[in-house]
Amino acid sequence: MCKKLFLISLTFIVLLFFSWTVMANDNITLNLPEKVIAQAITAMLPFDIDAHSKNIQGNITIINISELEITNQHLACQLHLAGSNLVFLTEIAGHEIKLKVGAVEIDFKANAALRFDADKQTLYIKPVVKDVAARGDGKNGEIGQALIALLNGREFPVTMQKIDPLIAKAGAKTVTISAKIADIQAKKNLLQLQLTPAITSKTN
Repeated sequence: MCKKLFLISLTFIVLLFFSWTVMANDNITLNLPEKVIAQAITAMLPFDIDAHSKNIQGNITIINISELEITNQHLACQLHLAGSNLVFLTEIAGHEIKLKVGAVEIDFKANAALRFDADKQTLYIKPVVKDVAARGDGKNGEIGQALIALLNGREFPVTMQKIDPLIAKAGAKTVTISAKIADIQAKKNLLQLQLTPAITSKTN
C-alpha cells in the first residue's frame, strides 16, 4: 500500500513539474543528436525517389547516405544514387524519341536546406549538389547530370507521423499528454524539434 501511494505521489509530482515546464516555455524542446539521425537514416535505406521528369524515366534509388553533418539550417552528406532502366525522352520535329541508356551509379556531396510546414506537418528537404562522380553502362557523364538535375534545388517532402501520446494513470484519473510538432530546426550537431503539448484528463 505504501509503495502504491509513493508511486501515485511521484506520478503527480512529475505531472505538476511537466505542466509547469510547459506553461513556462510554451513548447517542449526535443534535441536529436547527429549520431541518432544518422542511424535513423541508415535504417531507412535503400529507398526510392519519386522524381518525375519530362526528360528521363526509370527507377532511381538512394543506396547510401554517409558523412552526415548537421549545421545551422542545413544538412550536409555524401549520397550514393543508383538509376536503372533509364530512358531519355526528347522531341525531334514534333516526334517523341526514347533513348534507352541503361543503368548508372553516382556519388555526390549535397548540402540540403530544411523547411518545416507546421500546418501540413511536413519537412521539406532541398538539396544542392556538388562533386559528382558517375559510373555505369551508359554515357555516364550525361546520365549523371540528368539524374542530378532531378534533385538539385528541388524540395522533397517528408511527412511527419503523429507522435504517440504519453498516458499516465493516478488513482481515478487518466492524464493524456499529446504533442504536435510546431517546428523543426537544424542546429549544430543536432536536429531540434519544438513540440506543442496538450494535456487532458478523464475519470476512469
